[in-house]
Amino acid sequence: MIMNEHGLARIQVAATLRRMREQSGVTREQAASELFCTPSKIGDIERGRSGIKPLDLDKLLDLYRVDGGERDLLVQTARTSRKRRGRSEPAIPLTDQRLFDLESQARSVTFFSPELLPGFLQTDDYARALMEWGGLLTVREIDERLAVRAARRKIMTRSEPDPPKYWCTLGEASLRANVGGPQIMAAQLEHLLISSADLRNLVIQVLPLGSGSHWLMGLTHTLLRFDPPAGDVLHADTLGRSVFLDGPLEIEHANHVLELMKVKALDLDDSRDMIQRLVREYKEMSGHAALE
Repeated sequence: MIMNEHGLARIQVAATLRRMREQSGVTREQAASELFCTPSKIGDIERGRSGIKPLDLDKLLDLYRVDGGERDLLVQTARTSRKRRGRSEPAIPLTDQRLFDLESQARSVTFFSPELLPGFLQTDDYARALMEWGGLLTVREIDERLAVRAARRKIMTRSEPDPPKYWCTLGEASLRANVGGPQIMAAQLEHLLISSADLRNLVIQVLPLGSGSHWLMGLTHTLLRFDPPAGDVLHADTLGRSVFLDGPLEIEHANHVLELMKVKALDLDDSRDMIQRLVREYKEMSGHAALE
């Protein structure tokens, strides 16, 4: 796993520490000697796998000869990454929190799923219908997960810092899944249309049924990119478990396949036309007037 529950600012701290070390000409071995730890521990800190204690941070900043405003800013960011959430805030499941943390820091997000809409584009009614099925979650657990989705939606429209750029390739099956019934699906697909029209940082493509075989059949993947020197992260959704991968070969392979999926999918205009057509179908099924 890449981040723990207090890791909102950790990638920023990790990337900055690595840059400072490299600019100062200090090796990982020298930094490890300063903290009486192993070089791999320094690597974990610089990748955001591990946090750093305030005393150790001061030692490294002294070693890297960093002072002034840049030092103060990094110390404040590190302090933010260690803060626990207030009691008034909803508890967030650990797997959801990791993905939320990464999305908060990402420069761009590339999503693909053959059957599932991304959490950051799900309406509350759609998401609730998904989570209520099977009776596996309590009302409180569902409410907590809905709060996460609401927070993820806010990332898309924030003004500071710039929001990530989202590219979503959705299997046609995800648009035809009839989650919660035709009325909920009509509202969900209208939300996709409105979001893609209003948000310049959002692109939605549809991979139609019958498009043939591909490497991601049956898989839901999200590739998150960060400003250098932080490395990219691949998130894979499986039943009851989230997997985060950051190996260079894994990232390269995932990026290659996701780019091929963009080419394989309908173009943006045809994707929008398909979603509009399905909105009309769902409205007719629910007894509501068709979309003009």
